[in-house]
Amino acid sequence: MLCCPKCRGDLTRKGQSYFCENGHCYDISAKGYVNLLLANQKHSSNPGDDAQSLLCRDSFLLKGYYQNLSQAITDMFNKYLSAGCTILDAGCGTGYYLRYLIQNSKQQYKYLATDISKKGVSMTASKCPQADCFVSSVFNLPLTDSSLEGVMSVFCPYSSAEFARVIKDNGCLIAVTPGEKHLYQLKEVVYANPYYNEESGYKLSDFDLVEQINVTYMMDLTAKADIEALWKMMPYYHTSSRQDSQKLFDKEQIETTADFLLQVFRRKKR
Repeated sequence: MLCCPKCRGDLTRKGQSYFCENGHCYDISAKGYVNLLLANQKHSSNPGDDAQSLLCRDSFLLKGYYQNLSQAITDMFNKYLSAGCTILDAGCGTGYYLRYLIQNSKQQYKYLATDISKKGVSMTASKCPQADCFVSSVFNLPLTDSSLEGVMSVFCPYSSAEFARVIKDNGCLIAVTPGEKHLYQLKEVVYANPYYNEESGYKLSDFDLVEQINVTYMMDLTAKADIEALWKMMPYYHTSSRQDSQKLFDKEQIETTADFLLQVFRRKKR
């Protein structure tokens, strides 16, 4: 299933390393993951989300604010996949959604997890020892063709071509993107002209959209630390001035909308 990023040969695990038939070797780190990201696949020396963003995300998510979304993802996998299927968390981040799926699914699956961020994959490996975790780019997945029954892609970049390559015919892709009203009340505080999100979802030519729902509810943030963590884990933080972000950080409490677009796709038959 895993393949060598250099020659595309199948990888076989022996002890704490993966080998291909051409002699390329990749060691599993002490933290439980293997790095399959080649130097020429990086756009920086340390690609992916930075440590601050990941730690803020971890702090916020572990408070359970996005549990409704996690349950909706789990329900969809249970609805569309049978026991024994292999699922990839493509862009696993801190491992929050994968751990929820592992702990709450009604069925047993085989799990893989990848992210371009070493820190993120390390955090996922610590939360999800049941999963095979590896560093890679979603635009160049070190996986053999038609090797997966399911993929989860939550708030991540994606490659339609790579998903079409690695997902089996009739396989399932569950994608999550921000809904139109996601965190609108936070933007009302920060921006002079707040705006709704463009709710476009994924565009996948080799897949059929079989179900689409919005998971929408209100979140009551009653701790300043949670408000700050939520904003700092969002892209908005990096495009907002310090002064504008501080307007939000000064809040003692705020109620805001959580709005997620959840889409379920099936891989068309080749």
